[in-house]
Amino acid sequence: MTQQKTYAMRLDNLLRGIETVGGDLDFLCSLIENPTEDYKIPDAVEYSNAVVCLMNQLSFMTCEIDTQKLTDDGEFVILTKKQVEILSSLSDKVDEALEALRECGISTVSN
Repeated sequence: MTQQKTYAMRLDNLLRGIETVGGDLDFLCSLIENPTEDYKIPDAVEYSNAVVCLMNQLSFMTCEIDTQKLTDDGEFVILTKKQVEILSSLSDKVDEALEALRECGISTVSN
């Protein structure tokens, strides 16, 4: 029998990540929910891609990782290698999508 390698993520880093991703998603959604007449989304495809990537990452963080067991001291979330790989992939996709959005003139960094 092979033993599966486990990984750990600081719980406070997970919670901060959920807050950051949620804030970025809220900001992007506010551009559509509360539009101004003088501002239009410059590229709807890049905007939509960024929203979907953020939603996917947030869903994974809150539905998959947030439900994992904690270490005995409660400071770390125990993860599998597959979960780490998925989270890394989702994070890379968000980074790429937000970079493409910045090139269109929308940045979540200052918001």
